[in-house]
Amino acid sequence: MNTRTISSITILLLMLAPAVLFAQEGDAATSDTPATERTIEELYLSQDLELQIMRSQALAQDREMKELALQGIRDIVEGGGQTPDGVYVILESLAVEGVGRQVRSNGAIVNNFPEIRRQATELLGEVGGERAKNSLLRILRDDPEPMVLAEAAYALGQIGINENNEVSDYMVQTLLRENASPTPDNNLAYSLIISLERLSEQNGGLPDPEVLNVLLETASSPYIRTVRRRAVDAIVNMREHGG
Repeated sequence: MNTRTISSITILLLMLAPAVLFAQEGDAATSDTPATERTIEELYLSQDLELQIMRSQALAQDREMKELALQGIRDIVEGGGQTPDGVYVILESLAVEGVGRQVRSNGAIVNNFPEIRRQATELLGEVGGERAKNSLLRILRDDPEPMVLAEAAYALGQIGINENNEVSDYMVQTLLRENASPTPDNNLAYSLIISLERLSEQNGGLPDPEVLNVLLETASSPYIRTVRRRAVDAIVNMREHGG
């Protein structure tokens, strides 16, 4: 980030600071997730100006500001090297924007941006690690948007951690629920299939027989042909991996 960009954003940060803190003007109020909010607040203690700026952008009501925060994190991730803890904090906040952290005005949620959550979820998969895995599991459990769930499933397969079959169990339950839906989402099912297969490859198989059972069920559920055939392929490949 060049000097001119930092200067411009710093001026904007100073202008936004009084209004940004959880958008508490009027009757705006946050949800019951104080732990995440307190954690992101701690970034003010950081000496890293860039992280402080991205934190304030993430907490702003304006969607474009959140996009700027995501772009800043994307630049850090693509730059390689160790990911600062502050990046996880910001991504965790953006990944629950409008679901786990809500801002209301006149009774309506004004920060429900599924695409922001999807992008933050994607980046959590790219930074990886145990902390990102735990955040993604919460997203897979709580988010109502299929496109965000599909991104979370894909990201979990990308990370590949499956200690005590925790991740594969979540995926199986999610796929079972989707199979039983009167309007199952093809993209979500496809992402879950791919990620179960990846977990099997990276962990020497998935011993739980429920994994193959749910894939068999998916292959005969009312999805498009591409999804059903992908479920069959996953079964064949996973048997070769011993799971």
